[in-house]
Amino acid sequence: MKRKILDVVKWAWVVIVVVVAGIYFYRNYQKISDYLATISISRLVASFCFLMIGKLALSEMTRYSLKKIDVQVDYRDALTITSVTQLGKYLPGGIWHIAGKLGIYKARQVSLKKATQAIIFENVWLLSSAFVIGVVLLMMSSRDVLCTLDQHFCDVNVQLLITVVLPVLWVAALHFFEKMFFKGSDVIIKDFVIKFFVMIAIWLSFGVSFWLIFPKIGTSFLVPITGAFSLSWAIGYVAIFAPGGIGVREYLITIMLASFFSSQEVAIYAIMHRLIWVLEEIFLGAGTALIFGVPLTANENNNEKK
Repeated sequence: MKRKILDVVKWAWVVIVVVVAGIYFYRNYQKISDYLATISISRLVASFCFLMIGKLALSEMTRYSLKKIDVQVDYRDALTITSVTQLGKYLPGGIWHIAGKLGIYKARQVSLKKATQAIIFENVWLLSSAFVIGVVLLMMSSRDVLCTLDQHFCDVNVQLLITVVLPVLWVAALHFFEKMFFKGSDVIIKDFVIKFFVMIAIWLSFGVSFWLIFPKIGTSFLVPITGAFSLSWAIGYVAIFAPGGIGVREYLITIMLASFFSSQEVAIYAIMHRLIWVLEEIFLGAGTALIFGVPLTANENNNEKK
């Protein structure tokens, strides 16, 4: 019963977001047209390409999460699994991207316990990195944003402490989590470092992709834009009532970047980037499925250890 109620809430939220966006576009058609006219096709293409880079790096996390449960897959296989299952976010219920991965892992004779471990491990890295990178970058570039959330953030010493200490605590916590979550398994430093830089590549690529949507702004805005996108993505991801964080991500980005741009401008560009985001996921999901096939079984050259 609770599951059905949650599904209804999710779809009700999507309908509300679409209706509100439609009304907003209708009432502000001329201003929106003027904003959209400032975006060059070349920047849209570049935005799509950087978004693609981030998604390709995201597939590497799937590969490493499977490696932690002793399941070896090549990058092509990891890319297909990630791209195909990501489309599940847009099906009724909003959790089918997770269920899809579990289904693929089960079809490959991976136990439910190990499959769950891999998915939790991957999501812990993604969510924690998005949150930490977002907070740190906003602290570095737009401290007043977090200051408005809580007066304690207004203290310069507190801001400096968070900027320096938070990344250190994050790395230490990830190391401890990995060691405790996979008892009896050593933390391979080389893999750990690679995952760390993969996370940086993911959020930097997504940040550049969103930054490119804004016309004629300098690279000085890249840091706050990347920080706002990363943090809003993390919060939107855990907002279970909003499939894919739709509406939540755009609203938070608008608030976080209000000190740099007008709210209307940010909202329009955030919606534009969401459209590119969805198109890119469809492109990757459909493309990899057509080229490599739906990954229900492992490639013959993959060596899976049960």
